[in-house]
Amino acid sequence: MAISFDIGLLPQGPVAETAELAVLAEELGFGGVWVADSQSVFRDAYAALALCAAKTQRIRLATGVTNPVTRHPAVIAGSIATLDELSGGRAILGLGVGESAVRTLGLKAARLRDLEEATQVIRTLLQGRPATYQGQEIRIAWAQRPVPIYLAASGPKSLQLAGRIADGVLIQAGADPRLIRLALKNVQAGAEQAGRNLEDLRIFLRLACAVSADGERAREDVKSYAAVAAGTLFTSVPREEMPEGLASEIKTMKEGYDYYQHADAAARHKELVTDTILDAVAVAGTPEDVVPRLRTLLSLGIENFVVPLTARDAPGALRLFAEQVLPRVG
Repeated sequence: MAISFDIGLLPQGPVAETAELAVLAEELGFGGVWVADSQSVFRDAYAALALCAAKTQRIRLATGVTNPVTRHPAVIAGSIATLDELSGGRAILGLGVGESAVRTLGLKAARLRDLEEATQVIRTLLQGRPATYQGQEIRIAWAQRPVPIYLAASGPKSLQLAGRIADGVLIQAGADPRLIRLALKNVQAGAEQAGRNLEDLRIFLRLACAVSADGERAREDVKSYAAVAAGTLFTSVPREEMPEGLASEIKTMKEGYDYYQHADAAARHKELVTDTILDAVAVAGTPEDVVPRLRTLLSLGIENFVVPLTARDAPGALRLFAEQVLPRVG
């Protein structure tokens, strides 16, 4: 089993800092970086990824994730094709329905049928062929090289859609093995609808995860992204599939959630992340706490992880993860 750990980067600071973390991640042996796209909260994802491309040689460079509401599919296709060209073929398009990017503009997330249409349009444009979108024929005159499209998915219908049409899947299903088994089951169902097998797709688990010599500090560091992950589960996973009591605690947290502090380490709403929420959606603690839980996830068939980096000392957290976690699970 070839295990891969990628890093999720949230460009809240200057893009130069994001690129420095990408360089460090490459040096430490991580597989790639996924940069969040939310114009009202973070620096521009594609500008950050372009700088990462210029400063790295090997790692994957992915949007984590973009959406067809705030960006027209032709704009997405042109941007990701440019990144792929700049990086020598290392780009991945992570695409989803939109969360903080759309909510901070007072918009609604894309419907799944709209996400499916956008995916097919982007794929066609990246092949250098014209596509029809909302009744208008569009094309990109210079794009000739397909870029892998990974759909971000959490609920049954979105997971099945990803299994059916995507090149890969970015699952956000928390850290509870029951939820991850359910997610994989739905991806498999979608794949089978298209005559494919689960093995035909590359599956990443986006996992709120933090490690520190001080276990309580790690749990505190992970809360900001645990709040993101919990909110996604609340809006997508059937209540009857959630661990007992989880939905009601997430509901309380969501009532105090501020999308302008999305994934922010200083977010006020992270104080509403209870131990029940944290343990269901995140893996955090000392290396001795984290490694066994990651091994459990590996035993479920998860081979690829995207770990959003939220620690206050991000370079230190990366080094600790690379030195004391990767060798024991990779």
